[in-house]
Amino acid sequence: MAVTELLVAKEIMTRLSQKARQEVAFNLHKQDCQTCGRPIGDQAPALAVDDCGPFLSATLNHQGCRPSGWYGRGSGTAGVHLSWTSQFFTLPVGVGSGRSSRAMFVVCPHLEAVLLDQDGGDGWSVNTERYWRARGFRPAGRELNVDKWVAEQAPPRARLAGSTIYIDAGLDGPWSSSADLDTIKACHAQGGLLLGISTVCEPTSMADLDDILRYADAGHIFLGWVPLV
Repeated sequence: MAVTELLVAKEIMTRLSQKARQEVAFNLHKQDCQTCGRPIGDQAPALAVDDCGPFLSATLNHQGCRPSGWYGRGSGTAGVHLSWTSQFFTLPVGVGSGRSSRAMFVVCPHLEAVLLDQDGGDGWSVNTERYWRARGFRPAGRELNVDKWVAEQAPPRARLAGSTIYIDAGLDGPWSSSADLDTIKACHAQGGLLLGISTVCEPTSMADLDDILRYADAGHIFLGWVPLV
């Protein structure tokens, strides 16, 4: 779930707007320290911001490992301790739609880190949507094609092995998850799956499918149809 308690240095308070800080916390999830790799535990994590020029990297750390602060280029840990979580399930389709159920894989690709940029010139903001849009993914709604990969670049690679799906999205992966027989059958029948990416929705903390779908309806999950290879 999103971070609700966070240690934030004065320099970060000065250089990032309140809106940007809230957005960062909304897109981060307390798991492992990005300096030592051990669980953050019950303590409030420290927010570190690495200034990489055209973008910022915001990460969670133990205050004792890496105190909250605004750090210069080259001082980060390159994401070696990043965690990801996923769920693979069947997305029901309404009766009379003419479509069979879809297999859907939702992943939070990095729990403890998020990138920001200044696209649009309105200060710093989390760039999850801009990044995945550039790769062909869209929020739920009119823009989304649930039956076909529509981007010019090649889609992520999805492979089924028994009851487990493996997804390679280049630098953002690989990810995997097991599923029940109905989901595996739906994936085979359709020849692919609907891949959802989100840094807001942490899939394993959701109580049920409806919770995940509410995040999708709110525009927090970016989706694309990925064929099996």
